Amino acid sequence: MGFFDKIRAGFARFMSGRTGVDQLSYAMVIAALVMTIIGGIAGIGLLTLMADALILLAFYRMLSKNHLKRAQENAEYLQKTQKLRRAVTEWVNRVKNSKKYRYFTCPKCKARLRVPRGVGSVTITCKSCGNKFDKKA
Repeated sequence: MGFFDKIRAGFARFMSGRTGVDQLSYAMVIAALVMTIIGGIAGIGLLTLMADALILLAFYRMLSKNHLKRAQENAEYLQKTQKLRRAVTEWVNRVKNSKKYRYFTCPKCKARLRVPRGVGSVTITCKSCGNKFDKKA
């Protein structure tokens, strides 16, 4: 067994029974990184100090053995940020697929609809409400 294998095995033993990284801990680390960058650029020491505290809290959550409490905190975070995460995911997908598809909003129910680019003028039928409208794709 090599040196790095021993370190890996030791770390695995240390982390055994601990909660590890979840979505809330990951978000806390990202927020702390952003706060550190902004605090460094703007010269706001308090923001950097708050980022350090957030990093410590994130590490506490990662190393905690209280699975039930950490799972409840993570579930609450996921519930409160569900709409924002869904909106960001939809926006990212629209940007990724912008060369293949055009996106329209149904004038009746405001559903988002996708039509392949380059098909010319089309009559779009909304899958949600059945409304038909004409657009140029």
